[in-house]
Amino acid sequence: MDTIPTQPTADWREYYVDPHPGLKSTERIQETCGACSGTGIYTAPTHITDGLGRPFCFACKGTGVHSRLVSSARATARAHAKARAEHANTMRALAARRATFELAHPGLRDQLTEAHLSVRDGNPLRVRIGQLLDRLEEYAGTLEEEEVTEALELLDQLGKETAASRPVPTGRTIIRGEILATKTIDTKWGVTVKILIQGVGWRVWGSRPSEISTARRGDVVELTATISASDDDPSFGFYSRPSKAHVIAAGLRRSA
Repeated sequence: MDTIPTQPTADWREYYVDPHPGLKSTERIQETCGACSGTGIYTAPTHITDGLGRPFCFACKGTGVHSRLVSSARATARAHAKARAEHANTMRALAARRATFELAHPGLRDQLTEAHLSVRDGNPLRVRIGQLLDRLEEYAGTLEEEEVTEALELLDQLGKETAASRPVPTGRTIIRGEILATKTIDTKWGVTVKILIQGVGWRVWGSRPSEISTARRGDVVELTATISASDDDPSFGFYSRPSKAHVIAAGLRRSA
């Protein structure tokens, strides 16, 4: 089995650069004041001014510079070097963790990405697959074992749905199926609610008729409408001019 080679730990000395080579630790140096960028003038509102009426920088007392020991400057440089080394070690550890995950679950990331692109909005599978992909794109770049199991189950379920898909019926027809999702949309004609209905191997999307205004996700409904198939997916369609709508059964998966 392939293994990830152990990365050497970064030493802070690799990142340290003496800010004042040749000087003794007891010598003093002058540095530009960061609060006023060396102007000696405070840029924020203040009532304290110098003899010329200009805002006075308290950090450097109007001089525009700071004086400190070389040893202090070197201590700051060492702290920065250690921080850079720690960051490098963290990134190496994360890269190794990602690589280990890819070896343990080859192709899973690509399968989830392809599945997410193939599933339409409104399908509950798309939402959860997207969440797992977000987890993979986070800092750690891995999934917990229970999430891997869930991902494989989602991919299997999607495969079964794809295999069971059928061309959506077109024209004026009766639609009978479960509401998979609802979405409230604000249009220039006002607020309308769209619903996604699961038929036998196909799905349709359209406005929720007023006769079933209280119908929600999980309810089984029936209505008559005109269906047109999607250009890029024969198992998906859009319905219009719904009528004779009613709820056949309240669902067990109702949600807000």
